[in-house]
Amino acid sequence: ARGLDIPEVDWIVQYDPPHDPSEYIHRVGRTARAGAKGKALMYLLPSELAFLKLLRDRKVPLNEYAFPVSKVAKVQSVLERIIAKNYYLHKSARDAYRSYLLAYASHPLKSVFDVHALDLQAIALSFGFSVPPKVDLNIAGPKGRKKKSQGGDVHNKSGHVFSASNPSGERAAGDRRQFSR
Repeated sequence: ARGLDIPEVDWIVQYDPPHDPSEYIHRVGRTARAGAKGKALMYLLPSELAFLKLLRDRKVPLNEYAFPVSKVAKVQSVLERIIAKNYYLHKSARDAYRSYLLAYASHPLKSVFDVHALDLQAIALSFGFSVPPKVDLNIAGPKGRKKKSQGGDVHNKSGHVFSASNPSGERAAGDRRQFSR
């Protein structure tokens, strides 16, 4: 962040793309001050790789790495179970998912970061949801129309109902459903 001076920062890890190449250069520059060497890591979706061309045009030296699926830990099912069973984690994950989509939609480089081209199923998985949650977005669609807001109770597909009074999502007594639509 501009104006902050945090000594001995030698790594910058960016999970979200910066708004422009200058911002990226500034952030990475925080690691290499007073003759020190620093490194930066930025995660990009395959659809965002055009951002690398913008950095190369600014003469930023880059190394690209692809992570094979076999090397990624198999924690998805555990993450989904934990989030599905705890009201507060579920709410936090849903709020983070919504914030991510809104931030992505507000990105100025729409040709590279197009919210309408995102795979919402894959994004939802990264936040611990097996099904994308219903969230109020109210962002303009590809034709400039506002999308209808989606609301609703916080339900897990198993029939659990989360609320402040039921943070664990316990089923009502007598609810023997095994499947829900």
